[in-house]
Amino acid sequence: MKDPFNQLQNETSDKALLKSRTRAARKSGHLNIAALGLKEIPHEVMTMYDYDPESTDDWYEAVDLVKFIAADNEFESLSEDAFPDVDMDEGCKGNQFGGLEALDLHGNLLASLPIGLRRLQRLRSLNLAKNRLNMDAIEVITQIGNLTELRLGNNDLDGMFTPQLGSLQKLEVLDLRGNALTGLPDNLSDLTGLRVLNVAENQLTSLPFSALSKLPLVEINAQKNRLQGCLVPASIRRIEGLQILNVSGNSLEGLSAGDVLELPSLQQLFADANRIKALPNVSSWTSLLSLIIEDNDLCEIPEGLSELTNLKHADFKGNSITTLNDRIGLMENLMTFHIGNNPLRERKFLSMDTENLKRELCTRCAPEVQEGEDGEESDHTEFTLAPERPETSHGWRVKSGGVLDRSSTDLSRLEVEDLEPLVSSSDIRCLYLKHNRFDRLPLSAISFLSHSLTDIDLSHNPMNGEDLFTSPIALPHLQNLTLAATGLTSFEPLQSFLSAPSLMFLDVSNNRLRGALPTLRSTYPKLITFLASENQINSLSFEAVEGLQALDVSNNNIDFLPPRLGLLGVEESGGLRRLDVSGNSFRVPKWQIVAKGTEAVLDWLKNRLTPEELREWQVTIREY
Repeated sequence: MKDPFNQLQNETSDKALLKSRTRAARKSGHLNIAALGLKEIPHEVMTMYDYDPESTDDWYEAVDLVKFIAADNEFESLSEDAFPDVDMDEGCKGNQFGGLEALDLHGNLLASLPIGLRRLQRLRSLNLAKNRLNMDAIEVITQIGNLTELRLGNNDLDGMFTPQLGSLQKLEVLDLRGNALTGLPDNLSDLTGLRVLNVAENQLTSLPFSALSKLPLVEINAQKNRLQGCLVPASIRRIEGLQILNVSGNSLEGLSAGDVLELPSLQQLFADANRIKALPNVSSWTSLLSLIIEDNDLCEIPEGLSELTNLKHADFKGNSITTLNDRIGLMENLMTFHIGNNPLRERKFLSMDTENLKRELCTRCAPEVQEGEDGEESDHTEFTLAPERPETSHGWRVKSGGVLDRSSTDLSRLEVEDLEPLVSSSDIRCLYLKHNRFDRLPLSAISFLSHSLTDIDLSHNPMNGEDLFTSPIALPHLQNLTLAATGLTSFEPLQSFLSAPSLMFLDVSNNRLRGALPTLRSTYPKLITFLASENQINSLSFEAVEGLQALDVSNNNIDFLPPRLGLLGVEESGGLRRLDVSGNSFRVPKWQIVAKGTEAVLDWLKNRLTPEELREWQVTIREY
């Protein structure tokens, strides 16, 4: 037998596959040869634009290659022939890559890069994560002046990151996670367009916030480093645009060295597993949705917390808090408040769910004293002042930030006519209708506001879950949807009738949802926070959880946790930062492990996987 292991047949099929893909790429400009076990860029790719007398394609159908994906192969180097160090206008052979705008080579074995990469001046996105590149090897990258996205995670970068980074002044996304970096250069401030910085899982002891505060950053991820002391110096009192800050798993003692740190745009703060003793006054953090500060050394709830009208989720577990602020009971939008494993003087709070805790605290709040109520002026004016003129015919008004709050007003209907006088003067972005008498969604009114709505809360209404939606509705800008305690019995109406491509937060807690947890991210691709506690969900799949950052399915009927969920704790898979599965019917892991939190549960599950399953997962990962 000349070919006992069918090697010739496999080579023939591989060549046929490459020929098919290069042919399609000549017309589309996109070529994907990922995970083919290649050791070098194939001859079929190097010659894909050469004249082929056997080709039936018309020459005018060919376009420049703009996107090249060769991830998860076995490249140890890239040839100079593929990326020659010559001017692109000279038209030498090999310039089929000269028009590239996106290049993905993550998951290879690259230890060096050809100097010709610097000639790719149209390149916008470069992914070299999970290779073997050191600091010297990436010097050539700093000469690609038009880069907007650079991913160098999980390489062999150590020490101070190269100050030549400052030449990439168009950079918007910089991912350096999973290296051994000990410092970032001060000229980081030259990256005037930087929006996302990921330096997680390095060895940083501080972040250069004097430089970072000058940038238009919306997200900083510095979890699992060696950050010490205070994160932000006292000289910096305000950071304008930051929306997501993750510094969990460090040794921080405070967020700011000063008494004031204004973060008006911050939506999510992850600062768990540190040594933080106190937070600054948080009343200026008006956009905050999630505050995760468990496993620290806080002695009290931060000042100003009760003024955060948008806060939905707060986690203070595992601190040293002894008392609670009664005004937490007045926080209408607060859906989950975790305070377990604290030395509270009133131990009963430790076993209460959020609604009961808020109700108890609310009863302790004294009514607000009106100005002049106890003063002499009140005695003289009580019967002499004319009645005040109402603001509008029905007393409705849009609050600052576009908030229309008609909660607890005994409403059962909401019509377009009610809204028309309001939208003539301002956009309504947040619609709060909880604790009313709606028996179905006011679709006509919501549709009327569809151009501006970002937040809807209809929780605690006696709706018929099966008739929740009567017709399709599109809400292109909706980010937060709360349908807790609305009688929902199935996810199907939600997925079938609601189009919300920007949805990030969904709360369907305290309903009657049954069966398996669906894969909601197939319908809502930006969904990252999903709260579904207090239902009758009986199973949880890997696919349903993948991509989420926070999932609460506590107090359901789940009898088994698939071990593959443990893979979602790996940062490169999407980062499941919070998983609450307490109060379900599964027997393993035991409650002692569940009580330790997300990381302990995911580690336990991951340890139940076979080596083959772990290897398969590494092959499956394509992007972070």
